[in-house]
Amino acid sequence: MLKNELQHLFSLEGVRMAIVIDSEGRVADEMGASNIRGEQLAAVVAFVMAESKAMATRLGQEQISMVFVEFRELALISVPLVKGYFLVVITEVGANVGQVSYEMKKHQDMISSFL
Repeated sequence: MLKNELQHLFSLEGVRMAIVIDSEGRVADEMGASNIRGEQLAAVVAFVMAESKAMATRLGQEQISMVFVEFRELALISVPLVKGYFLVVITEVGANVGQVSYEMKKHQDMISSFL
């Protein structure tokens, strides 16, 4: 189930939240930190992903495979799923981003199958 896949990502060291959103900024499912509001995050991520897609088009690329944004204390990693959905993981800055992104891509198809 989708919740199990999100739980797997959430269990990785340094992960604070795993969330699936649609392109309109609605939350499909989430797992994680209670101090991060999924709905507010989803609206911002939907905008960032739309702008990233536009940038990819301007660069002659058909699609994006991952977006990474680092803040002072958190990092955001997002990958596109099917039907306009996105998988987003919020990590602490010191988290192993390589491992997290590998696990996201590894579980991308399974998560998409639940949407």
